[in-house]
Amino acid sequence: MDSVDAALERVWPSELRTDRLHLRPVTLEDSSLVRELLTDARVRAFLGGPASEERVAARQRAYPSTPGTWTVALADGGAAIGLVSISADHRCAGRAEVSYQLLPSAWGQGLGREAVGAAVGWWTSAVPFGGPVVAVTQAANTASRRLLESLGMVLVDELEEFGEQQCLYTPDGGEDDADLRWARLLLARQDEVERRHGARARDTPVGRSLPDDLNALSPHDLARLCPARHGAYGRICAHSQGHSPELHLGRAPDGGWIAWLGSAEE
Repeated sequence: MDSVDAALERVWPSELRTDRLHLRPVTLEDSSLVRELLTDARVRAFLGGPASEERVAARQRAYPSTPGTWTVALADGGAAIGLVSISADHRCAGRAEVSYQLLPSAWGQGLGREAVGAAVGWWTSAVPFGGPVVAVTQAANTASRRLLESLGMVLVDELEEFGEQQCLYTPDGGEDDADLRWARLLLARQDEVERRHGARARDTPVGRSLPDDLNALSPHDLARLCPARHGAYGRICAHSQGHSPELHLGRAPDGGWIAWLGSAEE
């Protein structure tokens, strides 16, 4: 498997087109767009706030020579509305990360979904030995999370970074090599992640109210629980009906508490 940087160098530059967008490598003429994105408080609300002048200048210099960084423009010579990039994920060697910023004037039209989908699709098809791809966004950034989930990406981990809770997503399932490579990395630690979340969920008022042996629950108690079945073990979810679908608490066959992430399957 190539390193992410080596894979990008090998296939760059690249231009992508969708029904409404043209993704092209960033140029020096995009400096004003870079400045606007990095200093707009709305754009930067979940990215640590507006960037300093030094950071803006550094990005203006770096982006035009950075493989994997596109300016997102409206099709047929339209205005530039944002940036999308694929780069090496600093958290995990051999893994790529897709990042994105759009001007507020482009929000709410599905353009972000279109741009990110094009970049992820390009990485999967054009860079077959480039490794899996993830996206990380703040847990509080519901719009970004909806965008990723609308692309079929699934939540596989939560972590604290830059003083905020973050959610890590990756494309779901499939038969191609990129998904298989991601599965090899993910399966090695998915059980660990879910057990960590399970221990945390057990140490909440809801979790502490549950008996150690869920099989000892009465039919009345069972009827009050979430009816879904979750995770690789197919165990019951120990939360009450109507709970938030991001976290499903149950028991593994060896007795460990497991909190499965993602949507419930009835």
